Amino acid sequence: MGQYDIYLHSHALFWFITMVLFVLTVIILKSGKVRLARIVQMSLRGFYILVLISGFALVVKNIWWGSILKGLFAIWLIYVMEMISTRMAKKELTMKSSIFLWIQFIISLLLVLYFGYLI
Repeated sequence: MGQYDIYLHSHALFWFITMVLFVLTVIILKSGKVRLARIVQMSLRGFYILVLISGFALVVKNIWWGSILKGLFAIWLIYVMEMISTRMAKKELTMKSSIFLWIQFIISLLLVLYFGYLI
């Protein structure tokens, strides 16, 4: 098992934990438990940083157009996840902006998965 595999597996684990924390944040915010949601959201932000660091290390180890493009889509996905959770916490998420952000979330997630696993 090489050093690249360690980065790859830790990156995949960080993404999995990030997605679980994002879903938990959305569920907790919908239930109205703001204090608990803040704690989970701060943990989520910590995992955003871990995902970005491990992803950057993977791009540096294996530079090619697909990994750079996946990185850009991943940054977009993290941005959309943060916008959804922050606007939900501040109760600024209208129906129109909610639909727009969730569509962006789905598109960016599919692009990240496509470039991460199929290319």
